[in-house]
Amino acid sequence: MAQLQSTEFLGELALSGEIRGVSAVLPAALAARQAGHAMIIPADNSAEAGLVRDVDCRTAVHLLDVIGHLAGRTPLPGVSPHTHRPLPPGPDMQDIIGQQAARRALAIAAAGGHNLLMQGPPGTGKTMLASRLGSILPALDEARALEVAAVRSIANTPVDPAAWEVPPFRSPHHTASAVALVGGGNSLKVGEISLAHNGVLFLDELPEFSPKVLEVLREPLESGCINIARASYQVRLPARFQLMAAMNPCPCGSLGDPDKHCRCTPDRIRQYQGRVSGPLLDRIDRTSLYRGCALQKRAACWKAPGLPARPARPSGSG
Repeated sequence: MAQLQSTEFLGELALSGEIRGVSAVLPAALAARQAGHAMIIPADNSAEAGLVRDVDCRTAVHLLDVIGHLAGRTPLPGVSPHTHRPLPPGPDMQDIIGQQAARRALAIAAAGGHNLLMQGPPGTGKTMLASRLGSILPALDEARALEVAAVRSIANTPVDPAAWEVPPFRSPHHTASAVALVGGGNSLKVGEISLAHNGVLFLDELPEFSPKVLEVLREPLESGCINIARASYQVRLPARFQLMAAMNPCPCGSLGDPDKHCRCTPDRIRQYQGRVSGPLLDRIDRTSLYRGCALQKRAACWKAPGLPARPARPSGSG
């Protein structure tokens, strides 16, 4: 009886006696370690539970295995502890050719944890730059990596032990609702800002998001968490993320581009840029404007060690 009182049992029990995997095993393992309890979990969750050190965690595939373990006949196998592996390759900042000012702005944002808004015409590399911010961010330490993995476990999102130290990068589409962004719903769903905890949340085409959706970011940007209150539950989720955003300077995207003529009226430009409120912009520490380079300068932009310059266009007709 004493063994039962100090053991936590997790899993879905089928009618056949099979023990199936469940979600939220990682935060349960953290709580068991804090309480000094042992755990018996499904074998399908062994890799996830192996991320938590210093906890007696056993795995089982059938209810009869659990009975045999508690009776002292056949001990259950333990969970193999996680071993550090080289981080998997991903998008790298070395892929960027030119754009020295933009790369410096990303380096400053990465070093200081600043939120960054990149504004410029289409084709200037805003999305490509943002997707490579993770390559210059430091790997997560064990405590922060466990926080990220616990959030993913609660959201029933697979936790990759090989890449669990990589800061998360989330990029929701601009049609995302407020619930998809911050979480909530009739049954609790973890939002994108919590899945980006200790990582980067990238919002491309920022003015295309609903203004009501953007306004819900103001509280988590200040506090690093989100409080969700519904009639059936109240919950507080972590949401300490670095905000990266990109937008065109006007609806047609040609404002400031020396190669194209902007067709937007001043009123349309003000209306487009006004979709992002001042209080939200106040929480963005740095804003950078990238303009397109003229056609005669683009060959120089393409020159890099080991890469040929882009062929010049033939002049004249024929």
